[in-house]
Amino acid sequence: MRIVIVGAGTVGYDLAVQLQKAGHDVSMVDKDPDQISAACERLDILMVNGSGSSPTMLERAGIRGADTIIAVTSSDEVNIIACGIAEQWGVHKRVARIRNDEFLSHRSDLELAGFGVTDVIDPEQAVVRVIDQNIRVPDALEVFNYHEGEILICRHMLSEEMPVVGRALRESFALVGDTNLLAVAIRRDGDTWIPGGDDVPQPGDDMTTLLPRQSLSHYEELLGLTRKRVEKVVVAGDCLMSLKLCRALNKWVDDVTLIDPSETHGLRAAEELDGVEVVHGNSTDRGILEEVNVGGADFFVGSSQDTTRNVMGALLASSEGAREVLAISYAPGSNRLFRDIGVDYVVSPRRAIAQAIMNLIQRGNAQVELQLRNLDIESVELTAEEGSHVTKGPLHTVWQTLRREAIVGAIFRNGQMRIARGGTEVQPGDEVVVVTKTRAIEKVRREFGKRV
Repeated sequence: MRIVIVGAGTVGYDLAVQLQKAGHDVSMVDKDPDQISAACERLDILMVNGSGSSPTMLERAGIRGADTIIAVTSSDEVNIIACGIAEQWGVHKRVARIRNDEFLSHRSDLELAGFGVTDVIDPEQAVVRVIDQNIRVPDALEVFNYHEGEILICRHMLSEEMPVVGRALRESFALVGDTNLLAVAIRRDGDTWIPGGDDVPQPGDDMTTLLPRQSLSHYEELLGLTRKRVEKVVVAGDCLMSLKLCRALNKWVDDVTLIDPSETHGLRAAEELDGVEVVHGNSTDRGILEEVNVGGADFFVGSSQDTTRNVMGALLASSEGAREVLAISYAPGSNRLFRDIGVDYVVSPRRAIAQAIMNLIQRGNAQVELQLRNLDIESVELTAEEGSHVTKGPLHTVWQTLRREAIVGAIFRNGQMRIARGGTEVQPGDEVVVVTKTRAIEKVRREFGKRV
């Protein structure tokens, strides 16, 4: 697939890495020469230094004949214009990153398709979705999803008292009466493998499980997790993401408080957020945290655009008694350190946004690939092509050579999701989630490609 990316910032760069790794023909346009230069040092793709709203620059990037354009600059206007130009040249899928609520809240009236946009990605909403998942799933090391949350991949550290520990996985799944749970990775003493039904989890194992959202309660039963009622959440931040997060949490959390360091932004927030208490102040001020009773909070979320403020606020909230704390980090290289020093959850916006965009373009037969943090394991969503080897019989036959390196997790067919088992047969056109050892990713892709 030929894809043009407009915007060489962190999101555009991450997308280019994933798409090039998946074997697509990628080019990139950005008006900032420094960003283009930095990307050139790490990516072997066509780079064009110029405006994404310029037909000339887009043509240099190969827009004529491209299958997809992904416009992810910081300017909504540039992203929309780029999609409009791409439409004139017959580009089929045109994705625009849009932040302005004027466009998003009135999309049915504005008909963004009339401007040439086929798909919209709301970056703040993508991050809010990830935060919401972390708050809802207790004690998870990592949670992410496919197909807008229909399928979850959850990681937990196992402890001795958990029901899943000390018995074969096949027996554990039978005990909770849910055949839709599928353990896809176990890490123990530095080694990671794809487990089978006879594997026996041990205390200290890092286990990753794939499941449909409706099976979450059975998954929690399997691990002996208690879904703690979330009654109070304190959010700290003065950006659009903070507003959207408060709005989302207010739908199901009784008490939501926003600490806003900007008086102007705080006044706007107070006008827009019905049922949310807004307090002007800084989350690194112990007095402010005492004022909002952060010690009684089930969750504290540092959601500003300043990583240091988010982390410091989270640590201080934890010391004041907040049950769990989460910080948004724009410094992914430091995320492991932040967890080590006491932040329960660290969310990377660039990863959340890139995943949301990859999920969109997957509908056009691209490949969605996510690496599980600190594991030699990746999850990838692939479309089975006509004549591919994976469609030649039941999985227990066609998957035999890969069974200890990769596992077929979920299959989406005609809008319906099913968990794959040994007797399952993949059909051409199925969208399939596979969890695989990194070294086996190319072999997995070949299983889904057309055989000549």
